Formats: sequence, C-alpha cells, structure tokens
Amino acid sequence: MSEEAERIVKKNNRRFSEGIRTQDLGTIEHMYTEDAVLMPPNNVMVTGRRGSREFWSAAIKMGLREATLSTLDARRSGDEIREIGSYRLRIAPEGRKAFEDVGKYMVIWKAEPDGSWKLQQDIWNSDLPKKNRK
Repeated sequence: MSEEAERIVKKNNRRFSEGIRTQDLGTIEHMYTEDAVLMPPNNVMVTGRRGSREFWSAAIKMGLREATLSTLDARRSGDEIREIGSYRLRIAPEGRKAFEDVGKYMVIWKAEPDGSWKLQQDIWNSDLPKKNRK
C-alpha cells in the first residue's frame, strides 16, 4: 500500500461516511465522476453521477444510517487509485429493528483536473449469508 494513496482514500472515505451519516446527497453525489459505474449487490448496475445520487438517496430512504469503510490496500497508478477494503453498514428501516451488513469492496478512484479524487468504479458485496440479510 502506498502512503499517498492510503492518505487520499482514507480522507475521501471519511467524507463519504459523513455524507451518509448526515444524509448529504450533494456530498455523496460529488464523490463520483460523471461517468461513474456502481455495481451494488443484488441490484442493477448504476451509471453516472446522477445515478449514484439516486441510488444512495434510495438507500438512505430505506434506512441506511452509517457506512464505515476500512482500507485494506490502496495503490496508485498514474491518475487512478485502486482501493480494496471492508465495510460495515448500519441500517435502521422505519418501524423495524436496526441491523448491520458487513462486506468487502473494490473501487477505482480517478484524479480530476482540479486535483480532487472521485469514485469512478464502485463494487461491493456482503459477507453475510443470504438467510441473515434483512
């Protein structure tokens, strides 16, 4: 893992997690590139920055309250960083008992012309057996 890549992704992951916690869809949306691709588990592929906003908006409406991201590896190659990590989500659907999902993810961060780093490709899946998922 490179220190520079680790610093970049950890900073951005804290920002993403804070966006989920505060339900700040503007922050979450602008974490993604215009040509982003999200590949959520048990769902269709989501494309574009606007699509990412719609996806996370629906997740928050369904009860997503916290996302904790832990970087396991981050490597930079030119204007991209490949990150592998684990996640923990706290989900509290209205009128139902809160639960957690844990799993792993892989993302590609892309350097933007303004020097910021955005999520370009985002895929994740749960470690929980299907019968334990709500």
